[in-house]
Parts: sequence; structure tokens; C-alpha cells
Amino acid sequence: MFEQAQDRIRVDFAPKLSEETFVMLRDFIYSKTGIFFPEKKKYLIEGRLVKRLQVLKLGHFEDYLQLLKYDQLRQNEFEFLCNTITINETSFFRNDAQTDAFQKKFAEEVIEAKKAYNNRTLRIWSAACSSGEEPYSLAMLYLEHLKPRYPELRIEIIGTDINTAVLDMAHKAEYNQYAIRSMPKLYLNKYFDQSNGVYRLRQEVKELVRFEYINLIDREKMRHMMHFDFIFCANVLIYFDEKAKIQVVGDLFNSLNRGGYLFIGFSEMLHRISTAFKLVSIPKTTAYKKE
Repeated sequence: MFEQAQDRIRVDFAPKLSEETFVMLRDFIYSKTGIFFPEKKKYLIEGRLVKRLQVLKLGHFEDYLQLLKYDQLRQNEFEFLCNTITINETSFFRNDAQTDAFQKKFAEEVIEAKKAYNNRTLRIWSAACSSGEEPYSLAMLYLEHLKPRYPELRIEIIGTDINTAVLDMAHKAEYNQYAIRSMPKLYLNKYFDQSNGVYRLRQEVKELVRFEYINLIDREKMRHMMHFDFIFCANVLIYFDEKAKIQVVGDLFNSLNRGGYLFIGFSEMLHRISTAFKLVSIPKTTAYKKE
């Protein structure tokens, strides 16, 4: 009885996020990440952060905002905030149409064009890579299909995200049944070791991918992400407003080599965002080429 009463007290006195403070917190998140939360998402911010305030023994969201802005540990807390508010829904070979187009059409086109310059390195960036399933899928495609055809080809795959928790998972490369739900058995049997429901990626795949923390809205960091042949940035732009989309897409364009390709999500378009790319339509998907 006493414990139940305590639980009710904790719920009753849980910090409440006012409309005014939500706007200030929302604007802070936007200024740092480009991610925009409309008013209808106030419940999401409040629900995800209320336990954090209780852990920090903060009675008000205003106190939490002050911590994020001015406390000596603000950078650590900002990292926690990003890990809490970002959504990470992915799996291996999640977008068959895009990976098929990459492997069967565009990779060969780019590799053949590189031969004229005696360039034997294919560079791929998986932006917002979450726990690593996408860049590791691309690494397996390389091992299975491209390396046998182009034995002299080197590949560099970089996965980046703003969420440090999922980047840690990507480094470990250990996955559950849900993550491998879309994976063809060929890859599962050849490139994973399974034990007690855990699927561990083999070293020959892991060593092809490196991971970095990158905030796509950070222009200084983005200036260092250069000379890529392919950029995969699916289901990211939907969280930005138009201003942030224009900035990020412009930086992604600059990150590509001439003749390189950008892939975005099915529900995303560059209409009114950028006219710099050439739209390339292929069955069940589209790609954006830098000419």
C-alpha cells in the first residue's frame, strides 16, 4: 500500500512541459540538429524526457533547458537528448529496390567511369546509419557481387549518426531476429555467426565499415565529408523543415563526386528543395545524380 502511494505521488509530481517551454526546447533542438518538432509532438518530447528530469532531480523543464544551455556537462546532456529524441527504425536490406539498383546498375556505371582516371576506390556514405544495418548491407553486397567482378576495387564505407547509443551498437555488430528479418538467407548464413538468438557479423564485413558521429546540420563537420560516389540518406529529411532540408541537401550535393548518386527515402522528395540533381527513375525507386 505504502509503495503504491509513493508511485502515485511520483506520477502526480512529474514535471509538466508548458507550451512556452516546449517552444523554447523545440527551438533549441532545432538550432542544434535541424530536427523540427511541431506542436502536435509536444507529448513525445515530454514523454521521452520526463524520466530524465526525475533522474537528474530537476523539478521543471525550465531547469532542464538551463542545464542544456549553460551547465558544464551540457555537451554530455545534449548527447543524451539526441539519443532520446531520435527514431531508429531499420533492418538489413530494408530497401531492396535501392540496394538492387546500386548493385546491379549504378555501381558498375560509377566503377567503369573511374577506370578512366585510374581510380580504384568506391566511397559510400550511409548518413543517419542508425545501428549499422544499412552500411553493413552495402558491405555484404560488395563482397558478394562487386569484389568478384572487380577484384582490384577498394571500397570505403562510412556510417554516421547523431545518436551515440546506436553507433555503439553498430560497432558491436550484434543483432537480434528483428534486425535480420528482411535478410536473404545467403547473406545470413555466409556472413553471420548465430548463438542464443544473437547474430554476430563476421570480421570480413565489419572491417569494411567505419562509424563516426556526424550532425548533418553541422556545416563545419559536413565540409569534411567529401568525395563520395554514393550517399544513402533515407528517412532523414522528413524530420527537417524546409530551411534545414535546403541546407543539408546542398551539403550532401557538395559531398558527392561528379557522377555520384544520392538515395533518399520513398516518402521524401527534393521538389522545392534542390534543382542541382538529375532525377533518375528506375523500377520501384528513384535516385538523384550529380552531373
